[in-house]
Amino acid sequence: MISLKQRLSQPEIVKVPGIYDALSATLAEKAGFEAVFVSGSAVAFSQLGRPDIGLVTMTEMAQVVDRVHDRVAIPLFVDADSGFGNAYHIDRTVRMFERAGASGIQIEDQLSTKPVADVTKRPLVSTETMVGKIKAALDARASDKTIISARSDAVYTEGVDAAMERAVAYADAGADMVFVPGMENAEDRTRLCDALGSKVVLLFNLLEPDSLGAPSPADLQADGFSIVLFPSVAIGPSANAAWQSLNALAGNDISQDPVAIGTLINADGFQKG
Repeated sequence: MISLKQRLSQPEIVKVPGIYDALSATLAEKAGFEAVFVSGSAVAFSQLGRPDIGLVTMTEMAQVVDRVHDRVAIPLFVDADSGFGNAYHIDRTVRMFERAGASGIQIEDQLSTKPVADVTKRPLVSTETMVGKIKAALDARASDKTIISARSDAVYTEGVDAAMERAVAYADAGADMVFVPGMENAEDRTRLCDALGSKVVLLFNLLEPDSLGAPSPADLQADGFSIVLFPSVAIGPSANAAWQSLNALAGNDISQDPVAIGTLINADGFQKG
């Protein structure tokens, strides 16, 4: 089995599904995927029944990674949120996740404490703080085969220009991969790929791959992206299937229930309780 880093050096884009436990990872491996993404939001929903607002701890996430790694042979790309704190926390996070079996670790520039479930409204740390976290992650990793991915959510709060500046700074800091959510416009994606495609691996997130106007993996490969995530591909359908089955067993009529028709997994449905 080749490493995630080796696979990303190949021209064909890597399609990576989001998983949340050993069972979903096993199913993904049996389906033929070459890697899986241990999704922070999917783990929060499945393990805590809560939205992704920073409630999952570093040790809880490492336990999930360890269980998945024990079950599958394909590389694990892991959501480390903000690194669970500052640069010192990043050091421990990277070392712990590597020992648990992570082949790639993604760190974002959001604040550690997330005041809202809506990612478009979350405040960010400064560029300088994030650069420090990236450098700490690079120093902490035991193997240079471990991918350090830097995610910036600046498009939502600061705009595309600011997000581009952050992306360049993160690449210059040594990140192996850069991820900028919110680049829905084709021109913006081209701009990102032109600026950084020759320097780092670029990731795109297809949260709703079937939505109108969503690019295909082939489109993204042509643009210059090397990896595409499908973070909700397992958790959403799994929750909906359980919802349907449980209501059928209980004898409930949910034929007109919009939850049964749409997506069960969302922040509104899990915010309280």
